[in-house]
Amino acid sequence: MKKLRVYIGSNSMYRTFHAAILFLLVFLFNIASSRDNMLPNHVKLSTSLTCRLVGGLTREQRSVCHEAPETVSIAFEGLQLAVKECQHQFRWHRWNCSSLLIKSSNPHASSIMKRGFRESSFLYALTAAGVAHSVARACAQGRLLSCGCDPLGYRASHDPRGRARANKWEWSGCSHNLAYGIEFSKKFLDVREQVDDLQSRINVHNNNAGRSILSSQMEVRCKCHGLSGSCQLRTCWRATPDFRVVASTIKRQYRKALMVAQEELNNSPSSVLRGRPRGRRRGKARPAPKNSLLFFERSPSFCEADPRTDSAGTSGRVCRIGRTSRSGSCDLLCCGRGHALIRKSSIKPCNCTFHWCCRVDCDRCRDDKWVAICK
Repeated sequence: MKKLRVYIGSNSMYRTFHAAILFLLVFLFNIASSRDNMLPNHVKLSTSLTCRLVGGLTREQRSVCHEAPETVSIAFEGLQLAVKECQHQFRWHRWNCSSLLIKSSNPHASSIMKRGFRESSFLYALTAAGVAHSVARACAQGRLLSCGCDPLGYRASHDPRGRARANKWEWSGCSHNLAYGIEFSKKFLDVREQVDDLQSRINVHNNNAGRSILSSQMEVRCKCHGLSGSCQLRTCWRATPDFRVVASTIKRQYRKALMVAQEELNNSPSSVLRGRPRGRRRGKARPAPKNSLLFFERSPSFCEADPRTDSAGTSGRVCRIGRTSRSGSCDLLCCGRGHALIRKSSIKPCNCTFHWCCRVDCDRCRDDKWVAICK
């Protein structure tokens, strides 16, 4: 009986131990299988569906989409950020990026991205910078499993003149992973282009220009630690700037974009791209700087709607009454068709009075504004 009791006790312990191991294996399996569920909802991307539904992707891009769906999802956020900034930068231009809204989440599916206009060069640079910007931030925010903070971190033990900082301890915070963002921007966007095609070389140059401008705009942000704000200890990190700053810099390059010289049409694919400023047909073409934008086709007027150039026309656009040289002026925006004045009324609170305590009484006043609309 004693041996039997020992045997039963051992068997019970064995069963308990076996059940514990089984429970642990099931728990670890659930964690592994729910790894994708740990990602935010806006990061999830169905490789079997979304990669096929997004229009304008090449076969190589769809392959990248299936390999890294979470990162491609962030890249599409960067593309939409670029479209939004394009609308802001060109809000008073005849072409105002409005046609990109009705496209898919991929602006490269639009007709203007297949042309060689100056506006096309701006879009290529802006979208390339947008993808790198969004991916770099997502890495630092922990939204992607494939990357993290910039491994190089922030190193600033000396001031700009090379002198050691006294009584300053600096620790590296989580820097935005710009290197990974630029690498993925090249992997996802540059793969669209053919090496032996002049237009593709120009597109890749403009892509690199946008990424180079983003890299030059990187900021150093610091947070002080210590008693009473003594800042004896600082945490510093490198961060991507607000994207509007990047877009404004690219817009300045757009204004002085270079037109590719005609002799480039017959040059070998390995030759350096050369260009001339607009309006200078004569003179020697010079090698294009890495931050410059290149185009090879003169832009249309964009006055009339034309789906071949993604032009929505300017009829019905709000314009500015005033100097003809002013951006968005009715004379320039309406293309000589004239404009009409429309009164827009709205009800706003006015004559507000504060009563102690605590009430504010306001009258309701009618506010009329005259708005100029292109015919």
